[in-house]
Amino acid sequence: MRTIDEIVAATLKSTESALREAFEAGRAHTATALKAKMAAFFEGLISEAEGNIAAPPSEGSHHDDHISDGQHHE
Repeated sequence: MRTIDEIVAATLKSTESALREAFEAGRAHTATALKAKMAAFFEGLISEAEGNIAAPPSEGSHHDDHISDGQHHE
């Protein structure tokens, strides 16, 4: 027959193992979810950049830095 100390030690070891396994599974799940979010974010940025490159701005929509009256403003 086991003593109370042996039962407590076995229970603690079992609980520790279960908690460690749950922690590792949670960490893997969190890492996978974060990876998916970051991939979607960067894919969105790439798509937006490709859309901007594919559709050049129409005439008159660009910013003109030249001063047409020849005056310099400070």
